[in-house]
Amino acid sequence: MARQRRHKRSIRRRGRFSGLYKVLSILLAAGAIAAACIVFFRVNTVEVEGNVRYTAQEIIDASGVKTGDNLIALPASRVSASIRVQLPYVEGVSLQRDYPDRLVIRVTERVAAASVDSAEGRWLISAQGKLLEKDNGSTRAIQITGLTAVGPYAGGMVQTEEEEQLTLDYVKELLGVLESRGMLEQCESLDCSSASSLTLSYGIYRLKLPRGGDYEYHIQLAQTALAKGLEQGVIQEGQAGLLDLTVMDGRAHFRSDKS
Repeated sequence: MARQRRHKRSIRRRGRFSGLYKVLSILLAAGAIAAACIVFFRVNTVEVEGNVRYTAQEIIDASGVKTGDNLIALPASRVSASIRVQLPYVEGVSLQRDYPDRLVIRVTERVAAASVDSAEGRWLISAQGKLLEKDNGSTRAIQITGLTAVGPYAGGMVQTEEEEQLTLDYVKELLGVLESRGMLEQCESLDCSSASSLTLSYGIYRLKLPRGGDYEYHIQLAQTALAKGLEQGVIQEGQAGLLDLTVMDGRAHFRSDKS
């Protein structure tokens, strides 16, 4: 009887040690795999895709990625943030790890939507209000008047005095609509000096828009009115004028510059 009890205890001890050996084996295997990853998966080639304004080397330098860095351990969020901070025109960054040693950095770039005044001169901004660089006149952008940026710096967001903050919100909303509809290049200026409206130059036309409201709706209304007016002969081809969208009656009221 005593011999049977000793035999059972021996079996239980072997079972416990067997489980411990399994755990140690798994840990050792995981350690070996991790060590292999650190040793073998090193960055040897870095490629850049989607860049237009910046060279591939400028983006690689801004990323901080170096040859020999561990490909698996690269912190994607830190690499992305570093690029976007140093290169204001970069909007989005994604990393593709192509094992064993190739890294692809894909970027999407912003466009200069408009130019806004400041005490230090005019600055180019994106539709979202990000300050891109000083405007030297070589980039086509909507010229905004009646709005002044305060303390601008490349990569920052447009800031204004408190009394102009609401105007800035309206401008960003309008620029976002124009960008989404592919209309930025067709517009030349935006006058924000009126207390009751914004005036956008759109080709040979001027659109008088309310301060605030649904700009997606107003721009659609203006384009529909122009198309129908030209089709029906109400607006003559090449006839410049003002489309007033501040009268809230569901119509765009056209007034020719010749009248």
